[in-house]
Amino acid sequence: MIKNNIRPRASSERLDKLAALENQTNLEWIMKNSQVLELKSNIRMIPKDSLQINIHVPEHEGVATIWADKWFGQKKISQFRGLLIYDNQFCLVLNDCFIEKKRYQSSHFRAYFLKLINQTGQLVLIFSHPLSLKQWNSCIKKFCKRNNFYKKFKVVELVCQNFYQIQHKKQKSLFTSQVINLANIQNYDQAELLDNYLKILRNSSISNYIQTLGVFEEKQMLFIVCKYFKGNSLDQFYNQTKKNFLTQQQIATICVSILIALKSLSDEELFHGKISFENIVCYSNLKTQFGAYLVNSNYKFYDSKTLSKYIQSIPNYLIAPEINQGISPSTQTDIYQLGVILGLITFFNFTQPFNMDYFQILSQQLMQIIIEQEKLILKQKQSQDYPQLFSISQLDLIKKMIQPNPNFRISINDALKHVWLINNKEKKISKLMTKQMAFPSLRTIIEIRDSECDIKKTINNFNDENSSFVKQGQDPNSLFVQIKQNQKINSETFVDSNDEDENLLNDKIEKLNQQNYLVPSFKEHFGMYRSRCI
Repeated sequence: MIKNNIRPRASSERLDKLAALENQTNLEWIMKNSQVLELKSNIRMIPKDSLQINIHVPEHEGVATIWADKWFGQKKISQFRGLLIYDNQFCLVLNDCFIEKKRYQSSHFRAYFLKLINQTGQLVLIFSHPLSLKQWNSCIKKFCKRNNFYKKFKVVELVCQNFYQIQHKKQKSLFTSQVINLANIQNYDQAELLDNYLKILRNSSISNYIQTLGVFEEKQMLFIVCKYFKGNSLDQFYNQTKKNFLTQQQIATICVSILIALKSLSDEELFHGKISFENIVCYSNLKTQFGAYLVNSNYKFYDSKTLSKYIQSIPNYLIAPEINQGISPSTQTDIYQLGVILGLITFFNFTQPFNMDYFQILSQQLMQIIIEQEKLILKQKQSQDYPQLFSISQLDLIKKMIQPNPNFRISINDALKHVWLINNKEKKISKLMTKQMAFPSLRTIIEIRDSECDIKKTINNFNDENSSFVKQGQDPNSLFVQIKQNQKINSETFVDSNDEDENLLNDKIEKLNQQNYLVPSFKEHFGMYRSRCI
């Protein structure tokens, strides 16, 4: 349900003043200047009415000058959760756009430009005032892809599997970056998973995912820059040479952190899809001694055809019983997976390797072992074989999470209120963010990606052509190849490239991986769908 929402007063007043300044300025000299011909807009956009999204109050709104083939003038623009709304009639999904800002200055004229580039063309927002450029760049860039990662950052060291500590070259600030090799994304299904993951990361309503600050793409590498943290994935923690156990408080904190993430996903009508040891990263930073992030994502729309692919991509021990009965993944299946993870941690004691064989064997006996240990605890004969088994309430939570019947499985809200978690979680753990404004769910925004590729909905509103950029009935994997090729052209056309710096960067990442004997986890994560492009 969408409630009336109000933009922050300071932001609203600032944008209104900037819009008034833009209205007072005439930029028609641009049309007579041959040096700025590249600033014409020709992008294809989606009619807003076709999306059926109820937007009461945009997050940002103002005006910009647009130059098209047969038109030049000011248009109203607004931004809403990763959508740029043009003239209150058309929408542009920012997730797939590269963003670039430019300035033109001569002895008589000055103008500022914000370019949004995707596989269909470019939209150029022209401003007369530098503050307009700064304001719109600030509110749009977090939803777009950027270039020149190697010019801004240097890779320092490996944090954990597929995560690196990086440093801003000028400010010397430290950040963490997840690195994804786009060469491993071979078909449209894999691209959709990655696209949805980026949308989730960019949504401030989602809790306990890595706190993303920006996304950079350099040819075949994607850098997701986030706030600095140091940590390890759970599988790496137990596979270290030092045989360390987690404390009761740490295990409870991991569980609460993931439940809070699942709660925020559920509020957006989403799920994770693969709660596994490699997708849970335990971290420490300056404000929190211990916490956990969810990384990666298997969220997409599954039907009877694609559900079989999902089953093939998930280890047997993590497949909830209802999935084999044809029910699509949900936060309820996420709860089941988290329960299995919690159970495997509880009964691990280093007498055998922490690997897939252990997961498969113990998961089949998990409910039986829980019942046996409950009886022993009640008789005050608790086994000493399990150093990470602390109480009968811990077993009670696991048992409720892994119930075979989803109707009897504990809900996210009830799990967060469970006595074992309440008594043992880290006191400084991140809480759910309360929404100041009510929006359509992120799932609704994600659905727009399919609308973008719909011949009936995607049009070019900058000229007289209304034909789609793809033919109706085209294989989506063929479309993916076309998009991938065009994006490569766009990134090379509008951004200066330094191959020498890029090669040094890739060599640095490869050396760090070799030193730590790590293989990027996202390669396996997105390898779930066999390519149909070959």
